[in-house]
Amino acid sequence: MKKKILFLGALVGAFLLVSCSGGSKKQTTSTTTTTPEELDDASKVINYYHTSLIVLRHVANAKDVNAVLGYMEQNGKVPEVAPIAPPEVSARDTAELMNPGDYFNAEVRQNLKQNYKGLFTTRAQFYANFDKYLSYRQSKETAKAAKLLEENYQLSVAMSEYKQVIFDILSPLTEQAEKELLADEPLKDQIMAMRKMSGTVQSIMNLYSRKHAMDGIRIDVKMAELKKELEAAKKLPAVTSYDEELKNYQSFLSSVESFMKDMQKARDKGAYSDADYNSMSDAYEYGLSVI
Repeated sequence: MKKKILFLGALVGAFLLVSCSGGSKKQTTSTTTTTPEELDDASKVINYYHTSLIVLRHVANAKDVNAVLGYMEQNGKVPEVAPIAPPEVSARDTAELMNPGDYFNAEVRQNLKQNYKGLFTTRAQFYANFDKYLSYRQSKETAKAAKLLEENYQLSVAMSEYKQVIFDILSPLTEQAEKELLADEPLKDQIMAMRKMSGTVQSIMNLYSRKHAMDGIRIDVKMAELKKELEAAKKLPAVTSYDEELKNYQSFLSSVESFMKDMQKARDKGAYSDADYNSMSDAYEYGLSVI
């Protein structure tokens, strides 16, 4: 399954990259009134979105965060490990994310700056606390070590929440940018449906990943959204001369259905499970753009 879904993820990426680069079809056959400047801004919005996906997957990965929490929960019952440095972010990506251009309005730019600053600061504190925890363990200061575990629980939720806010800010703006860039693309509706469902899957996995406080109610809301998106996607009319692409599209929809079944089983257990999270992440991470 993973190999098949990986291909589907590549399909979505290929479509969007062609659109972002301003393919010749868009430039020569466009019947819209969108200006070249607006198209350029739309391309920059999507580029910012994809940079965000890459950075968030790297620096605030739920597997890494939960591995640290899991170690701290063992309370000295496992072998000692060395201090862990936070995953690095390239200076170029940091500068872009912390200083979005005027292709966003002033309010959006400010919100993105605040949330990325909060995310990076919280992440740094989370890993600094882990280093302190290791030193407290060596000095047998168990009360202080336990306090740091509680603080890191809170910081892990804060990181997840910053990620969720960033998703929520960028999702409608990315959708609007796609509408502009894909205006003359015959498979526009299918591509946008795939990206939208991928975004909802990202949110669901992010909410589920909260190791000690799985956000069940919000997961249920997002699952209902995903169900509606899937039903709407199934009703899109076929496009002639795109048989192979539509076949892959149908496979993508089947993958979304499989994800929903797996997530519902995990959700029904009423508590977070490392095994369930890792299984779903391994199966759907690439094709459904989970971060």
